[in-house]
Amino acid sequence: MMYMSKIGKEDTQFLKIKKDSAEKLLKLIKTKLSDESIVDKRKKVIHSGVYVLFPIVKNEKKVNNLIECIGNELNFEIINAKGKIDPNHKYRSLEEALVGELPEDIIDLIPKSYDVIGKIAITEFDRFNSLSVDKTSIYKKKVAEAIVKVNKMVETVYEKKSEVKGKYRLKELRPIFGVDNPETFHKENHCIFKLDVKNTYFTPRLVFERNRLSLLKFAKNELIVDMFAGVGPISIQIARNNDVKIYSFDINPAAHKYLIENVNLNKLKGQILAYNIDVVNLIKSSNELGINLKNRVDRTIMNLPEQSINYIDIACFLTKKTGGIIHLYQFCEKPNPIEKGIKNLRNQLNRMGWHIEEIINSKIVKPFSPKSDLIVVDVKIKYIM
Repeated sequence: MMYMSKIGKEDTQFLKIKKDSAEKLLKLIKTKLSDESIVDKRKKVIHSGVYVLFPIVKNEKKVNNLIECIGNELNFEIINAKGKIDPNHKYRSLEEALVGELPEDIIDLIPKSYDVIGKIAITEFDRFNSLSVDKTSIYKKKVAEAIVKVNKMVETVYEKKSEVKGKYRLKELRPIFGVDNPETFHKENHCIFKLDVKNTYFTPRLVFERNRLSLLKFAKNELIVDMFAGVGPISIQIARNNDVKIYSFDINPAAHKYLIENVNLNKLKGQILAYNIDVVNLIKSSNELGINLKNRVDRTIMNLPEQSINYIDIACFLTKKTGGIIHLYQFCEKPNPIEKGIKNLRNQLNRMGWHIEEIINSKIVKPFSPKSDLIVVDVKIKYIM
């Protein structure tokens, strides 16, 4: 039989049961309810004499379901008392961290994913658009607090207010938790990167792709161009593992500044030369660096997926006429995005007297939108005219 105590000012509901029945209780919860989230694992279990008090979530529907399922099998009491947070508890998800903090229908609207960059998390709330402004502000703060609980290293949470835009590929960010300090250090694949999330472009979602590139077979002293280097995540990871020479370009002065700092922060086998210029300038007849690099480059990395196909002329200008490799990233529409990406590349090359000698690798890197994917094609190209 179950007894319900009067509601008091205490902050936590507990299921009070004799210790010799506790194990049976937990088994019944697992088998009959198929939902162990009735027990609030964020808080400490209390042992008091012959009783044990299990903290449970303040959710009327779940509590009533508990009473209905096991109320006739065990003697227990639902009481309210002062609960203590378990400092050793590790939250497995936002949903778990938000149990009892948000209405259940709102939990269904919380972000399904977010980015963690060093001590900073970035999320968006596009599914909150239907809610009132007042409630939205409260719910967003709760979600931000939950992100910090799940990710112990995170100190600041930003809301993404716009898509990536402009020639520097930046997005608008608004702080919703912590100090508004966009500078952080991010560790990835044994490298460290200093960056500013507001003033440089960086995504942690390409961690495996950058690792793949860094582990390819490179010739000693290979000459490489990273056309859109940003703060250096690709260049630095390649140079860390390989004795190569990389010319790393970025048009954004802030990204260039951090790229130079990051070169000094990491121990590299190879050499990186950083330039704050638009790579379009390389093909100007007055550009000394372009003259020096013309038809000397072994490999070109083109990670500007929304625009990279428009820079194929520069890749051809730089690549050895006897043959070189390009890694081209594109957003391509479904279905068959890879086939479309290869066709785009082949058409651009043919117009300039080059052709694909070998498709070394092609794959979908990650979904980008319901209609398109981010793809990469690694190809060997050669001049035929």
